Amino acid sequence: MTDVTADKTKRNVPVLAGQSIVSQVAWTLGSPSVVLPFLAVSFELPMFVAGALVSVRMIGSMISDFFLAQPIAAKSQKKRAIALTEAVIGACLVLAMVAAATGDVPLIAVVFVAVFFMIGLVDEVQNLMLTDLLGDHVHSRSRMVMRYLQLGGGGLCAIGLALLVHQITKENPPFSRHSTMIGVSVAFFMLSGVLMLAMTENTRSAEPVKKTGTKPKLSFTANARSILGMFEYTWFRRYMVMRIPLVAVSLSVPFFALIAAEAHHGSARGLTAMIVSSASGYLVSGPLWQVVNMKSHRAVMVVGTLMVAATGGVLLAFHYMGIDHDVHLHAIALFVVTVAVTGISSVRKLYFLDVAPKEQRVQGSAAIKSFTRLLAVLLSAALAAVAHMHEVALAVAFIVAASLMACVTCYLTMSPDREDSPRPQS
Repeated sequence: MTDVTADKTKRNVPVLAGQSIVSQVAWTLGSPSVVLPFLAVSFELPMFVAGALVSVRMIGSMISDFFLAQPIAAKSQKKRAIALTEAVIGACLVLAMVAAATGDVPLIAVVFVAVFFMIGLVDEVQNLMLTDLLGDHVHSRSRMVMRYLQLGGGGLCAIGLALLVHQITKENPPFSRHSTMIGVSVAFFMLSGVLMLAMTENTRSAEPVKKTGTKPKLSFTANARSILGMFEYTWFRRYMVMRIPLVAVSLSVPFFALIAAEAHHGSARGLTAMIVSSASGYLVSGPLWQVVNMKSHRAVMVVGTLMVAATGGVLLAFHYMGIDHDVHLHAIALFVVTVAVTGISSVRKLYFLDVAPKEQRVQGSAAIKSFTRLLAVLLSAALAAVAHMHEVALAVAFIVAASLMACVTCYLTMSPDREDSPRPQS
């Protein structure tokens, strides 16, 4: 039985690696953090709405975390559901561009809000299922190698496709250029779903829920009690101390994209520059952080948060001196924060899989995300209001300060060396 499981693992690693690269291309070309906020500004949506889309997406994710974590944990077969989520996300992007084709700003605003909500909801369902699927089918070191291969390969392919689409459509009107880019993204979401179906899933990848006389209900009180109960575990409390300050850091990419969109949404090169810079960030982050992370999780977190703070500080200095009108400056800034945030995001996920016991993995992930996303919703809404009433630069200034605080917290709470020890049981 052990040999059979090992054979399945060996077959699944290349399949899942290929699927993750294709999915990375899809997410890069249709990124809700970079591309869609840029398009929202180019379609003349108010800055508050464009900024608040981040909050709307997180609200959808929170609902998945809060109500769907236990059903997902109980589901023994997940690959078909993951493939379906890829198709749904692609459909959401198509709906957004159909609305944009009407040119009706109120309609575009309503549809973009609905699309961001659905993307947040479905994406988090996918993340919860992938967390459990990869934890059951791929070993720790293979997970890490796959993650960085995904970033490198996906980033390289996205750069090539973005430049190709730009060359083909550069003489076309803005909407034609934008819709073509989104269309390519949708095609890759569909291909990613097909590749997910090619993996071999174990008969049982989760413990079945004990049968009772009645079906479990989606109870707000019960779910809240379950999430709060996670604080009884030492590993969970320690992880939360490290995780909460990183919320503001995670908002750096969409708000850096907004300040770029504010300056360059009318440029024919603007969207392509943002996609290429973010894709280049994924490409560079793979080999860069893999080398660092083989030695230390903490080093990645400390260096990444410092990169966000330093880049934001330089961008603010150029902004207030009035010399930030070159699209290349914003492209470089987005590149650096993409590298940093990608490293931070990858490591905190890998760190979580290393410290979370199997029986608490999905529920722990959902609890952590519920708390952090609630904070992120409130924070991103506040920053969107600041950007609308004043300027996006003030939101960036807050992110710089929060990044410095996160750097200190990660340094104090995380072990200096990467450990491959068995997961704790409490």
